[in-house]
Amino acid sequence: MLLREYRERAVFSLEHLAELSGVSDRTISDIERSVSTAPQRRTLLALVAALNLTESERDEFLRAARLGKVTTGSGGRSASLEPRRLPDFTGRTSEIAQLLAFLDARTATGRTVAPVAVVHGAPGMGKTALAVEALHRRASNPSVAFFVDLNGLDAIPLTPLQVLQALLKQALPPGRLIPKALDAAASLWREVSRNSPAAVLLDNAASEAQVRPVLTTGHKGAVVVTSRRSLAGLEGVRRFPLGPLPPSDGEAFLAEMLALDQGNESLRELATLCDHIPLALRIAGNRLASQPSWTVRDFVDRLTSEERRLRALVAGDLAVEAAFSLSYAHLTGEHQRLFRNLSLLKGTSFSAPLAGAAMGAGSYGAVDVEEGLDELVDLGLVQALTGNRYRLHDLLRLYAAGRLRAEASTQETAALRAHLRSWLLSSTVSAGNWFEPHPVAGIICSTPGTAFASSAKARQWLQSETSDWFGAYHDAVSMGEHEKVVKVAESLHWFAGIWESWGQWHRLFTDSVSSAAALGDKARLSAHLGYLSFAFNNERKDHQRALETAHLALDAATEADDPAYQGWAYLYIALSQRGLERIPEAMTSADRAISLFEAVGEIEGQAPALMLKGSIHQLWGQLDTAVDVATGLLALIRSSRMPPNVADFIEFYTLQLLCGSLHSLQRYEECLEVAGEALAVAEEMEWHLGRASALYHRGKTYDALNRREQAAEDLSHALRQAAYAGDVRLESAIREMADGVKERL
Repeated sequence: MLLREYRERAVFSLEHLAELSGVSDRTISDIERSVSTAPQRRTLLALVAALNLTESERDEFLRAARLGKVTTGSGGRSASLEPRRLPDFTGRTSEIAQLLAFLDARTATGRTVAPVAVVHGAPGMGKTALAVEALHRRASNPSVAFFVDLNGLDAIPLTPLQVLQALLKQALPPGRLIPKALDAAASLWREVSRNSPAAVLLDNAASEAQVRPVLTTGHKGAVVVTSRRSLAGLEGVRRFPLGPLPPSDGEAFLAEMLALDQGNESLRELATLCDHIPLALRIAGNRLASQPSWTVRDFVDRLTSEERRLRALVAGDLAVEAAFSLSYAHLTGEHQRLFRNLSLLKGTSFSAPLAGAAMGAGSYGAVDVEEGLDELVDLGLVQALTGNRYRLHDLLRLYAAGRLRAEASTQETAALRAHLRSWLLSSTVSAGNWFEPHPVAGIICSTPGTAFASSAKARQWLQSETSDWFGAYHDAVSMGEHEKVVKVAESLHWFAGIWESWGQWHRLFTDSVSSAAALGDKARLSAHLGYLSFAFNNERKDHQRALETAHLALDAATEADDPAYQGWAYLYIALSQRGLERIPEAMTSADRAISLFEAVGEIEGQAPALMLKGSIHQLWGQLDTAVDVATGLLALIRSSRMPPNVADFIEFYTLQLLCGSLHSLQRYEECLEVAGEALAVAEEMEWHLGRASALYHRGKTYDALNRREQAAEDLSHALRQAAYAGDVRLESAIREMADGVKERL
């Protein structure tokens, strides 16, 4: 066979080719010795990729491999050997139920075509296994009557004529002539299938054209099509997308194969490392079953290394990497490059602009990126999510990273990483500036980032792309790019007050403090120590450490002889003392901060210091004074020329302070009005967390007024907004209040 010729030309040993392709050396040897006369397509394409064959050599190799297949009487190929029904089929309960409900539904009045289901998804998701299982479970006419493998990922898939010929050969008595023209074959299939209850499984479709001639009027059976593509051009079909198994099903799958109890921690880890993809799970189970001396923990340890994981997921002629290679080989060169470069991204999901940034400098525009992503989605290599976002599953990410290492030079990859990092840092500053009273000026990176049309868009980007921009920030830290680190942190410190639930601000500002210290600017160092103190207070609730850090900020500001930064240091000291319930000291520190801010005319510091003072009065039980402070602060904010982005933020929290004090004073009607004002500010900011908090306060007030239905409605909306915002603490408080209101309804 050609395989040995190509291998020897490349000067590859069996073992080396096995390592490169992910196909076992025994399987390669069997193919070369013609012991295996019909190797799986995924195996062949994995070998093609590893041998780096030219397009003509690839076609010759695949054509030679197909010579061992049975031919139809008409001279075409037969692909009618039905896949075996898996005796250990596990999971997919919901998908099976939905598919069966669709297939077994009684034919509607006037309906003249069979129900057609398209099961589609990424490679390795078990599309064929699910289709076969569902057809065997059908209440009426169980099992598959006719089966055709459309060879959708072959270099030359079955033509529509060959599909019909394969079906007719199964449906007609032996010896009956099979038409050699498409029109005649389609006419005969319509005649044969009319009023037939037989089920048809068309496996591995490449295109709509292969399927359309089969979908005739009068057929009373069911048609199930499997494909890596969604076959969006087919009309009147129901699509069933297939993704990874739920974690519990993945564990159950392995437990069934290995005869182990579900709940084993190592089993759970193994399912996670397999990304809950059925093919990967089956390979892992097969390898463990064939190696009695291995424990699950042994195999988990082998898979922990990302570089070894795909190579380890090989059992006989089954290989995860080979399955992915089939889809990858069907991409154009540019789409392959897009897929490879997606491995540079660190988040669990990504947007089209971020994918575009991963393509590096050049003319690959937004439209090209979106079209490329659509192609990757259609082939099952990328998953489309809601909100115009996408996901690359972990094993596919590892495969993409492997292709990047193999097909891009070290210099090219380094340039891509540098471009992406610059784009992310520039975009982060651009987004953070929407929340800063004094936006960070100047270009921090040579690569411009994306622009944002509103604070809501900026907030959404910062929260959606966190893993990637935070990763770029850490790269800048590790590379000693202190000025970039400091500027990124400076662009985000007001946003930190809007998104306290993130949980990583203390890490970000710890790094920015180190960079500020390295730059030797005491005023800047004081600022970043203040940001860190804020994070310890509000995020970590470590008020003692926050107080110590704030005193360091005061020392640095005093050394710099900067009264504004001294004011900020006293504000953070007061915040820490309030958290430690050292109320008189907190009041003194807050007054000191207010005096310093007034002296230098810094309204952006004076306003939050006054708000903090009001909260201290509230905590001290001086509710009327807290109301007076909040009312005066609102008048100051609304009459000042404070930047709108900061003014809205401070106004919202001042209204929340006022609402809380009025509620404690049982001035409920006034509290309702103020809560409504806070909600209006949050709506203007398009801020989920603000909406949740305002609705929570208003719902709580409605409850106090025994207006339970209005309370329940507000709290229900608040719960959804808190979930969108991802604030677990607020969500828990709202749910507890909502449950109490429901009991009292």
